[in-house]
Amino acid sequence: MAVYGHQLRDATAVEAIWQRSLALSAQAAKHDDNAARERLKQIRIENEVRAQSFEMREKEFETSARERERALADSRDHLLSTLRMLESDRATLRAREARIAALEAQVEDYRRQLATVIERAVSRNRTLAARKLRPVIRPKPQAKPKRRVAQKKPAGRRPAKHRAKR
Repeated sequence: MAVYGHQLRDATAVEAIWQRSLALSAQAAKHDDNAARERLKQIRIENEVRAQSFEMREKEFETSARERERALADSRDHLLSTLRMLESDRATLRAREARIAALEAQVEDYRRQLATVIERAVSRNRTLAARKLRPVIRPKPQAKPKRRVAQKKPAGRRPAKHRAKR
């Protein structure tokens, strides 16, 4: 019995150790489960914070993208307006250049006409000057015989010097 009692005590001790081990395992599992739950809770909170952060960043990116698009549209409008003004100015310059060319041609034509007039005048003056230098012999026109007019009789009355005009 002694052996049996010793075995009984050993079995009870082993069982107690086993029970203690099971209790510690359960406690460790419960502790691990609690730690895992805490970790899971912490990860969820971190994920929510990240999600909120991403949402805020996304909103900021969308806002800045809209602002960039608005600025780009404004720049395009301004550029198109400037290009229209530039085209208008170019058309004005072309019209002015054409007008200047036409006026230059007109001035050149007037210069030629003036040169022709001056040339003719100089030619006439030279011809007249050459004629004056050499005397031209012209036959004298025959004098017509004078007509005799009968004298008038003096009138009885002389006309007044200062008569009123009608």
